[in-house]
Amino acid sequence: MTLRYKFVLPINLILVLVLGASLAWEWRRQEEVGLSLLRARLDEEARFVHAASRSFGVTPRFSIFLRGFCHAIDASASPEHQVALLDEAGDVVASAAEHARRPMDPSQLVALGEGFWTRQDGGESFLVRVSAADGRRVVVAESTRSVSGRVWANLKNLAGWYLGAGVLLVGAVNIIMRRAVLRPIRRLTRAVQQLEHGRLGVEIEAPNGDELGTLARRFNAMSRTLADQAESERREMETARRVQAHLLPPPELRLGCVQVAGRSLPSGAVGGDVYDVQLLPGDRVGVLVVDLSGHNVAAALHTAMVRAIVWREAEQADGPGEVLARLNERLCQDLPDEHFATAFFGWFDLRSNRFRYANAGHPPALLRHATGHSHELGPTMPLLGILPDLLGSEAAVEVGPGTRLLVYTDGLTETIGPQGDLWGTRELATLVETEGPTAPIRLIDRILEQVAAFRGERSQGDDLTVMLAAYGPVSATRGKEEEERRSDRGLDSPELEPYASVTPLAHGGREQTGYDGPVVR
Repeated sequence: MTLRYKFVLPINLILVLVLGASLAWEWRRQEEVGLSLLRARLDEEARFVHAASRSFGVTPRFSIFLRGFCHAIDASASPEHQVALLDEAGDVVASAAEHARRPMDPSQLVALGEGFWTRQDGGESFLVRVSAADGRRVVVAESTRSVSGRVWANLKNLAGWYLGAGVLLVGAVNIIMRRAVLRPIRRLTRAVQQLEHGRLGVEIEAPNGDELGTLARRFNAMSRTLADQAESERREMETARRVQAHLLPPPELRLGCVQVAGRSLPSGAVGGDVYDVQLLPGDRVGVLVVDLSGHNVAAALHTAMVRAIVWREAEQADGPGEVLARLNERLCQDLPDEHFATAFFGWFDLRSNRFRYANAGHPPALLRHATGHSHELGPTMPLLGILPDLLGSEAAVEVGPGTRLLVYTDGLTETIGPQGDLWGTRELATLVETEGPTAPIRLIDRILEQVAAFRGERSQGDDLTVMLAAYGPVSATRGKEEEERRSDRGLDSPELEPYASVTPLAHGGREQTGYDGPVVR
């Protein structure tokens, strides 16, 4: 009887049993993580569609936008993606199913009720999100096929690891196999591990002329090639990283009566997030946070373009909405297909104590007054880079000493924990409420600390940007040193009565009704 039947076959049988039990548990865990991410994305898409319906109303332009939005979703990553808007009577206002082979009836889906639902159709499983707002209901459905595909791919890698370990066990049972096979394999394994830990260019001895010797020589050649390529890429990425970091403001600065602190943490060497703050003519302080899809060098280059366009247009534009409308025109021309951007832009008017802002599909900013009253500054425009000729829409809120504005990208609230759950906006709002008049930079650091602790050993999956702007004189509770700094800078002024009402702004002066919040034009 050969060694194949004496050792390999029994060990393989044992490994199959262990592998089967492990894969069953891993399948359930990874599937839940994938569905959690899919639910978060469908919820965000429903919010985008609601914002667009408020902006366009029931018009042909909304139908065009809906088809463009549906087409912008990558078909390979989002098979069978479908979206629809229904009115109070349950009639379909507009729908799109650009990548769907068998579109489902939105009326039947909305009958499921608000929330997340799983539905089988044509032998395929769908995750359905039904969201209601302003008397209208949005239905977003997507196949879970991509989730299952990623789970299968991960399980295949895990099974391959077990099989490799089994091969090592077979070699350990025989001295001859250990000398002729196991030792060279161990040297190669150590070299691969060093390669995995970043020691590119590592080489191993290859004294034999057999297959293992040939493999060792080929590994050495591959290692040298990888080292050369990695060094070239490192120099390029380092240059891109320095350029992008140079575009960001200091972590903490004060412009007039506005103290700003912020951090931008790309998920890789470079990212698609950017934030900035600038002095503008007319005693204004502008704040900007933009999130472009993608995490590569192209996205980083577009952040530089976005920053330049916004500040150039802000010097002459009548309002933040007009600035983002002009930015949208440029992004529609320059962004690659199936890419888009969300943006929050506004300015503090130091003469009128008002903050004017425009939110293009961005997560709602948190505005907190000194009285403790806070509310969200939600979208006033659809996301950018999909449909040209958008009208600028904006809103305004009065501010006073102690008012704080927190703006962030979805990489913050969609941070995934070890169990696959999301950090979410509730934790962020609670942290802002409990920290009180903490220095902005300290609050930013506190937020990032909690997010890192929540994420644990997981890697950062998306670019993360958070910015806090504090308006008005620095509070006396920050100590004698801050009092002296405030006095030296001439920031002492009478306390103003905080005012939390939201004032709508628009180009053209016409009013709309039926929307409880910042009026969108």
